[in-house]
Order: sequence, then structure tokens, then C-alpha cells
Amino acid sequence: MNYEKSLYQKINTVADWIIRIIMINILMILTSLPLLTLFPSLSAGYKLFYEYKHKNETKLFKSYFMFFKEDFMRKLQIGLILVIVLLIGYFNVTYYVDLLKDNENLFYQIGYYITFTFLFVVLVVTLYTLPIITVYPKLPLNLMMKLAFALSGKYFLRTVLLFLILLIPFLLLLTPITSLILVFMGISLPMLLSVIVHEKASLYIISLGENKDESRS
Repeated sequence: MNYEKSLYQKINTVADWIIRIIMINILMILTSLPLLTLFPSLSAGYKLFYEYKHKNETKLFKSYFMFFKEDFMRKLQIGLILVIVLLIGYFNVTYYVDLLKDNENLFYQIGYYITFTFLFVVLVVTLYTLPIITVYPKLPLNLMMKLAFALSGKYFLRTVLLFLILLIPFLLLLTPITSLILVFMGISLPMLLSVIVHEKASLYIISLGENKDESRS
């Protein structure tokens, strides 16, 4: 009987997580359709998974929209800044790639490596904005970017793993069958994996906040 009860509980837990992953994926897709709301949508999904991982049994729909609306304008601003900077970096890289096809001189090569490094740094910073804004939402933007960059170096191997996780939605687009998976869990699954990988970084951010409070008292 104990074995059957334990098995039943495990099946229920797995089923609950599957439902969460699918529903949060759909919610993130729907709320990010205007594109401008992409970052608030991702941050809401991330925070909800963060709460579930730490066994805070919050209501899915109510909590998602509450997290989505929290500091909405600030998240919108952060998202727009990150997107604009990423686009600038991407177009600069493609510009130098086109130039190098016609003329591989040293000046163009230096420009290419500088812009590629810039794009890489912005991507790295973007990967760590979600745990920071989840744990320490009122942190000023400039300090958030500095902390994100510092965390990417402090947890370098985890940063590499986060880059691989970031590729999952793009890989799912390669075939019709996996594209269907993308609709149901292609965004939420990488988000959940990111929450797990970010665990050490999140604890470190929490400790920074605690140290700051202690220094004030």
C-alpha cells in the first residue's frame, strides 16, 4: 500500500508539473504577442517557476498575471533596452561579415571581433537579468547590468549551459513535430531549466541583499 501511495504521489507530481509547463508556456506566448511585452511575459513565467521550485504553491493564473503586472513599466523599459542593444549588436556583426566577404583587411577584422564581443556580452547580461529582477526587483538598472555581467563570470560553466538552453526553442523549429512541442512547452521548459541552473546565482543575489540590510542596521 505504501509503495502504491508513493507511486501515485509521484505520478500526481509529474502530472502537475506537465500542466504547469504547458499552461505557463501558453500564457507567456499569449501575453508576449504584442512583442513589446516579451520581457514582462518572460519575467512572469520565470518568477512563477521560481516560486514553484521553492515549493511556494501559488495559484497559476492569478500569480502569473500578478507577476506580469508587477513593475510593468520598468520591465518594459529593461526589455526594450535589451532588445535594441541586441539588435544593434546583431546588425553590426552581420555588417562586418558582409564587408569581410569582399575585403578581409585588418580594420574590418578588428571591427568584427569588437562587435561580436559586444553582442556576446549583451547576451550574457540578458541571461542573468531574470534572476536578478526576480530576487531583487528594485535594483537600479546600471547596477543590475553590472551584477549580471559579474555573475556570468562567477558562474561561467552555468553561463555556458544557459546558452545551450537558450538554443532549445530554435532547435524545436527544425521539424514540424518539434514545432508542435514548441507551442506547448518550447518556452516554459527552457525557462524552468534556467531557474534550476540559476539557483546558485539566485542564492548569491539573496545574500547580497541580506548583507546590504545588515550593513544598514
